[in-house]
Amino acid sequence: MNIVKRIVLILISLVVVVYGLAFMIFGGVNGTLLDKEYYHTVVGDNDIAQIAHGALETIVSDMVLDGLTGGADVTDPAQKAAIDGQVKLISTAVLDALDPQWIGQQIELVTDDIVHGLTEDASLSAVIDLSGKIDEIETNIAEGLQQYSDAELMAMFGAPKAYIPTIAGQIVETLSLPESFSLKELTDEMAPGVISMGNGYLISARTLFSTIAVLVVLVVFFLLCILLAGRRIGAIWFGVTIFISGALFRLSTTFAMSFSSVENLVDESAQFLPVPGELIPNIIKYTTSQMGRSSNLFLIVGAVFILGGIVLARRKEG
Repeated sequence: MNIVKRIVLILISLVVVVYGLAFMIFGGVNGTLLDKEYYHTVVGDNDIAQIAHGALETIVSDMVLDGLTGGADVTDPAQKAAIDGQVKLISTAVLDALDPQWIGQQIELVTDDIVHGLTEDASLSAVIDLSGKIDEIETNIAEGLQQYSDAELMAMFGAPKAYIPTIAGQIVETLSLPESFSLKELTDEMAPGVISMGNGYLISARTLFSTIAVLVVLVVFFLLCILLAGRRIGAIWFGVTIFISGALFRLSTTFAMSFSSVENLVDESAQFLPVPGELIPNIIKYTTSQMGRSSNLFLIVGAVFILGGIVLARRKEG
């Protein structure tokens, strides 16, 4: 095989390796970040709903305190004690209503809808229904108020026990909780056009890395290997190129967490993500291990052609 043919094959091999890596990346993303079951597993295995409930405790307490004080500092001991009691009462009522099980259901509803919107070119349709929870919060507040005496209620709310239903209703009105909110309206307000743009990119990627497109690229490359290098060497060359592509992707996913740059990225990102920093490496490891599975086909096909070329070479020698 002359030098020109080798140069051509090397250049084409590089293109195939890069294309193969891109295909495996898309396949890995498609099997993880664009798969509903992936999110169900991550949320369930890492107790994300419980973690979100814990994070909600601080958020709700701060919101209630800000609503009661208007953001002003309270220095009077008696007034501060009354406000602290109200914050604890209202926060507990809200958190008991928005329990981890309910939060987990909403996470599943939202992630499923986003994945469906991205993969099926559909509009977001998920609606978080809070109407029943508002009634539950009001009931919880009324039950919590029963622990206080008339004198304590007078100090806190200016009304005795007989007015507990009215007090509970007024507190809920102060919270101004919506009965429901639409995921579509929320994304249109916070990130307009993101879903449709993402879907457009995915359509292009599916066209470029569909099964037919990959088969065409591999078949053309195999024929070029046979024509330029001969049947034996061409089969081995083809197998080595495909195997290298699969091996590179497998190695990159297997050892991703061993690089300090990734660990630093995790440390820097932990403060912006709604999960504890120690869980992020576990989620990344699970994700990369799932993505690495898409390299199996390339490794198998490459090994088969390498062995096939070796067998043909030995037969010719024999």
